[in-house]
Amino acid sequence: MRRCPLRQPRCAWGNFIGTLEFKLPLRTQMTLDLKTANAELYLLEDCRVMWWGSYEQVLPSNPERFKAHPCVLGSRGFTSGWHCWEVEIYGEGMWAIGVAKESVPRGSWFPLKPEAGIWALCHSRDGYQALTSPDVTPLTLRNVPQRIRICLNCQEGRVVFFDAVSKARIFAFLQASFKGETVYPWFLVMEDVLLTLFSQDTGKKK
Repeated sequence: MRRCPLRQPRCAWGNFIGTLEFKLPLRTQMTLDLKTANAELYLLEDCRVMWWGSYEQVLPSNPERFKAHPCVLGSRGFTSGWHCWEVEIYGEGMWAIGVAKESVPRGSWFPLKPEAGIWALCHSRDGYQALTSPDVTPLTLRNVPQRIRICLNCQEGRVVFFDAVSKARIFAFLQASFKGETVYPWFLVMEDVLLTLFSQDTGKKK
C-alpha cells in the first residue's frame, strides 16, 4: 500500500482539522530579533526582511546571538496559547523555518532536530524536508510554496506548516515536547534566499 509522502490523514476529519488550524483567528505581531541574529545575516531596519551575506558583520557580542548557525529568533516567545505567523521566501538557496526552544545553544553548532529543541521545515539541494528525528522526512509538494504559514499550539505541542496561498497543509509535528520552556519562531537562511516576515492579521508587511 502506497503511503502519502506528507504522512497526512486523508479522512474527512483530518481535512477538517487542517482547515480549522489554518482559519484560526490568530493575531501574532512580531519582528526578527536583531540581538539573536548571526553576524552573517543582514536585516532591514524594520527587522522583517533578512538575507545571508558572504562575510560577517561587526555586531555587538551578547549571549543571545547565534554564533554558528546562520539563524535568528522572532522577537516574541510563547509558553501558552495558539500563535501563527507567515513568511515569504524568494531564491533557490537553503532555508529552514519553524520554532526553537529558548535553551538551544547560541555559541556552538547543534543538530537541527527536535531533540535539540528545533521543529522545522527545510529546503535545500535535496528538496523539501521536515527536520524530524532520527532521520529527516522528505516531502513531495504539488506546488512550490512562496509564502508559508506556521501555526504553534503550545499546550498540545503542535507545530503545523501550511501553504499560505493554497491553504494546503505541508507538514505537522503533533507531539512536540517543549517541557514548559519558552518557544520562539526560528528562521535560518543561506545562499541566495530573501525571507520576509508577515503579520498574521492582514497577511501584509507592516
